[in-house]
Amino acid sequence: MAPVTAHSAAHQNLRTLCLIRLIPFGGQTLAALYLALAGGWQLPWPPLAALLAAFAALIALSWRRAQNPRPIADGEFFAQLVADALILTLLLYLSGGATNPFVSYYLVPITIAAITLPRGLTLAIGLLCVAAYGGLLFWHVAVPALAPPASGHGGHGDAGLNSHVLGMWVNFAVSALLIIVFVTRMAAAVKARDQALLRQGAEARARQLEDEQLLAVATLAASAAHDLGTPLNTIRLIADDWRSPPPDGDVAACREDMALISTQVTRCQDSLRKLSATARAFSRQESEEQDAHSYFTELVDRWLLMRPDVNARCEIADGEAVAVNFHPSLAASIHNILNNAADASPDHVAITVRWDREQATVAIRDRGPGIDPARADGGNGPQASDKRDGLGLGLFLSRSILARHGASIDLSPHPEGGTLAVIQLPLAASRHPSDEPLP
Repeated sequence: MAPVTAHSAAHQNLRTLCLIRLIPFGGQTLAALYLALAGGWQLPWPPLAALLAAFAALIALSWRRAQNPRPIADGEFFAQLVADALILTLLLYLSGGATNPFVSYYLVPITIAAITLPRGLTLAIGLLCVAAYGGLLFWHVAVPALAPPASGHGGHGDAGLNSHVLGMWVNFAVSALLIIVFVTRMAAAVKARDQALLRQGAEARARQLEDEQLLAVATLAASAAHDLGTPLNTIRLIADDWRSPPPDGDVAACREDMALISTQVTRCQDSLRKLSATARAFSRQESEEQDAHSYFTELVDRWLLMRPDVNARCEIADGEAVAVNFHPSLAASIHNILNNAADASPDHVAITVRWDREQATVAIRDRGPGIDPARADGGNGPQASDKRDGLGLGLFLSRSILARHGASIDLSPHPEGGTLAVIQLPLAASRHPSDEPLP
């Protein structure tokens, strides 16, 4: 749902005002038609018809204005309510003045102003309506049939004001005052509450975004730690060997060690480049939409390049042609799970990827010693790693990232030994999934 801005709220208020106007317009029009057809009513029909036509034009023009995206200021909305009050005053002047039953409609623009406008403009509308109502007590075209049963009514030639009509005006003035004082206060309280909720929502969204970025960076760091661990261990072993003097003339062995070190340094550089590139993608929230087969193929190929020491068997099924655009942190999370499997049994890792229109399933099986039941459910937060150089954070961070994007991971012992990790990726976790299959 799109957030409600000040501009959209003002336009919605104007559209609502147009719909409300249809009530007095329709009532006055139907009443005029009934009186004209009934006969015996001496009213200035041409001016009344002209005013009703002007009222209809005002409604149409205001509705068209509400469709215009140009901002509607408080002054413009105030002018709309003033126009309502003036047209109503002229209609009442020609049809009995304060004795017309529609005179109570003056409370409508006052109430609308109290809800939508500042107190100063609301007070101006209230004074205008009270003054107009008071003026109609003295100046109007009398309609004897509308006058209350008394010795006189507030028409031309009356000796005084009818107490009933005067009492109605006093009641109206008190009602208008109550609306201006209390409804404006209540509307201000509601606006203040809504603004506070908007600020809290914005702060919560900002904190959530920061948490997601921190968690993504932590997951990426855990993946990079896996990638760097093997080459750094290799370099350390060679360095330990060099502590002992090499046999005389064993230049070939030294060259072989130097070539191996160069290879491992290249692997470290590739890991750091991947870390830097993915971090930039995180900060810009960038990723490319591609079909599912290409996405999972590249995901596995990138991991295999970083882990050439692993004997992996990969099966990527030819599923439906679905376009995906997953968050970059999901790839880092899957790489963490793959690294755990490779660390457990580098001689055998089986990867199976399948998907349909609803979700993708990535199954990763190793033939290691199996997973500790305490680590399988992930319910106790980070667990101590059972690897010599492990930090125990990779699995915990991967679970968190997957859960945040609506995915899940299930770890269980495989009947033939080792551990089976099944990752379910709903395609709703893809930020911009294609609605149509790729050709």
